[in-house]
Amino acid sequence: MRTLRRLKFMSSPSLSDLGKREPAAAADERGTQQRRACANATWNSIHNGVIAVFQRKGLPDQELFSLNEGVRQLLKTELGSFFTEYLQNQLLTKGMVILRDKIRFYEEAAGLSGRDLGLLLQRRAAHTTGHLLPSAGERLSLGRGGG
Repeated sequence: MRTLRRLKFMSSPSLSDLGKREPAAAADERGTQQRRACANATWNSIHNGVIAVFQRKGLPDQELFSLNEGVRQLLKTELGSFFTEYLQNQLLTKGMVILRDKIRFYEEAAGLSGRDLGLLLQRRAAHTTGHLLPSAGERLSLGRGGG
């Protein structure tokens, strides 16, 4: 029994050996974690920025540029195709729901007529297409290798 324990102990790596064998793997893991944290922060920043545009909160100076750079960087990662799908199917849909709810709120609160509602829709569409969509479309085409 004592021999078996000794063989097991001798065949298992010692603590000093683990430190020598693992630095590359540990560094890779730390690098992966840092990239994920950066991508997650960028993802959250983009999400919050797009929602702010739909809510007409406005963006601080240079924020739109930062968002565009964040989109560009995310599209270059392995998450690029997933992000494109998320942007098109989730985030822009959420933005449109925000617009719809805002329109319904104004319609109910002010008793808007169809003509007034049409003007409100035109203003919202002009804001959205003038500020958000050109920038998003440009970034998506750059991420795909176009432009």
